[in-house]
Amino acid sequence: MISWLRQNLGTLLMSFILALTAWVAAVGQQDPVVEQIFPEQIAIDYRNLKAGLTIVGDFPEFADVTLRAPTSVWRNLTISDLEVYADLSQLEEGNTPVHLQFHTSRRAIQHTSIDPSTVTLNIEPLAIKTVNIEVSTVGDPAPDYRAEKPVTDLTETTIFGPASRVDQVVIGQVVVDLTDRQSSIDQVYTINFIDSEGNVVTDVNSADEQVHVSIEITKIENIRRLLVIPVLEGQDILEEQGFYRVARISVSPQEVAVFSDDPEALEALPGFLETLPVNVAERTDDFDERVPLDLPPGFILIGEQIALVQVEIEPIETSITISLPVEIEGVGLGLYSYPSPERVNLILSGPAELLDTLKPEDVRAVVDVQGLTIGTYQLEPQVIVLPEGLTWEPPNPSVIEVVITATPRPTATPSS
Repeated sequence: MISWLRQNLGTLLMSFILALTAWVAAVGQQDPVVEQIFPEQIAIDYRNLKAGLTIVGDFPEFADVTLRAPTSVWRNLTISDLEVYADLSQLEEGNTPVHLQFHTSRRAIQHTSIDPSTVTLNIEPLAIKTVNIEVSTVGDPAPDYRAEKPVTDLTETTIFGPASRVDQVVIGQVVVDLTDRQSSIDQVYTINFIDSEGNVVTDVNSADEQVHVSIEITKIENIRRLLVIPVLEGQDILEEQGFYRVARISVSPQEVAVFSDDPEALEALPGFLETLPVNVAERTDDFDERVPLDLPPGFILIGEQIALVQVEIEPIETSITISLPVEIEGVGLGLYSYPSPERVNLILSGPAELLDTLKPEDVRAVVDVQGLTIGTYQLEPQVIVLPEGLTWEPPNPSVIEVVITATPRPTATPSS
């Protein structure tokens, strides 16, 4: 038996290899290996950073992983089976490239690439300091209301983060909008950390992310609301010139609050306040002007002290009819042309200032006979208007008869 095994060992070994190869091929056909990118991005775990250090700035949070695995493994593979991480245990301060690593507890999985494969991290020491909290208000309460000084449950807080960012912070700020408020404020606001130039500093954390703010808003007694009426002067002068007119007037605010210690004097006021006069005599374009209000002595304006008057100026539109000679252009060499009629009427419309300054050469009626030979033609004149801003109707008549001859037309004379 031993002798037989010795004699046939090579044959047996070859048979085993062939059988194993056939088995592997059969399994490969039933459960082929597939290489592809895992369909979900995997969160990167940044681990083992030394105490007292922190990562600053933007850095990748997810990575794409390409895997090789049998089809049967892909069917049951979930993102919880996969891990991408960066070991930061050897990092010190500064910008350092770090290779991403892959791990899975599942068998028969091989990762072929990670994208990105390397990340560059900015490592800084952590810093801590205490900053004051300031409440800033924007806008004003309703005209007959006033706001008391803000009250907070915190006056300072401790911040921590990268040293370069913490050093920039000069104050913790809360912004409260009081615009047209008529009721008190009692709510929580987020704290923003501000640098010396008024910009928000990011990547800074605080033990107190919010602060409770209370602002009492109360109604002021002896207040009366009055409409604001804009007053113009020089409007008659502007319109007498015949070229421009006032198209629209608006004012802001449209009403104001007036205070007086004397309730009877306050009640005796008319229901409006006029602005000081705004002169429009020499204006030709829209304009804005801030002017005081004409407030009688003994009264106080609450809130807005100046009115913004906005005036729209538009040109006065008109029309004129002019008679134009018909000009012939493009007559061939040795030919003569005769239009009939020799003049057309044209209605022009537009700003009176433009029409009033028109010159004869500014408007023409031209018939182009370029390329035409001897004969009689019915042609439309082309109107050429040089000043911009004018419109016109088709000339009358809109068609001109043009005779082109080889000889001059004889002068018409009455028979004897």
